[in-house]
Amino acid sequence: MKLNEEIEYLGKCLFLKRERILVIGDLHLGYEESLNNSGVFVSRKMFEEVISYLDKVFFRTGRVEKVVLLGDVKHGFGNIIRQEWNDVISLMDYLREKSEEIIIVKGNHDVILEPIVKKRECIILKDFYIYEDFCFLHGDRNFEEINNKKIRYWIMGHGHPAVKIGDGVKVEKYKCYLEGTYEKKKIIIVPSFFEGNLGSDPRENDLGFAWDFNLNRFKVKVVGEGLEILDFGELGKIG
Repeated sequence: MKLNEEIEYLGKCLFLKRERILVIGDLHLGYEESLNNSGVFVSRKMFEEVISYLDKVFFRTGRVEKVVLLGDVKHGFGNIIRQEWNDVISLMDYLREKSEEIIIVKGNHDVILEPIVKKRECIILKDFYIYEDFCFLHGDRNFEEINNKKIRYWIMGHGHPAVKIGDGVKVEKYKCYLEGTYEKKKIIIVPSFFEGNLGSDPRENDLGFAWDFNLNRFKVKVVGEGLEILDFGELGKIG
């Protein structure tokens, strides 16, 4: 089965059609309270926006078999703050109504996530998750098991990829997917779901992966309005 027949890009979410798995990138729940605690005061509307966006995604997919979160579910590195407790648990309750199973792949921001996960029996927490020929991981760490030849796809978050595109007058940045190959595996880097920051252009910044990907050879799929996806070709050829 060809990639475009097997995988559907739904805005910031990835949908494996045959397996009925919905993939969601870095959420960074609790970001607003972290800012408030540092003296930067912002309104707390992000969680409502997360649910509103996911409503549109699930309207397209219907109920799914699994939801896989690609890490950095919470924002803070240290203790769990109140907003992280509330938002993560509320998100799990929402996703449980939409899916049979929830898998969280631990990100570098999820060092202290187990106390929240234990509050809901439906959540599986892993360093990486292998299902058939797919491997879901955060992207900041390598693991011996994921290099198995039977695995054809690595799907990861962590890098918050975005691309700057200009028209000769102004330059704007857009969240994007990066799709390429590495060591005979298909690599799909998922944009962050988090709206506090659009992300980083890999032509300007190291995205912090555990592998030396040649990202200039990766294809760019820009997240447009709604759930629209726009193909822009290879990263290194974008002006």
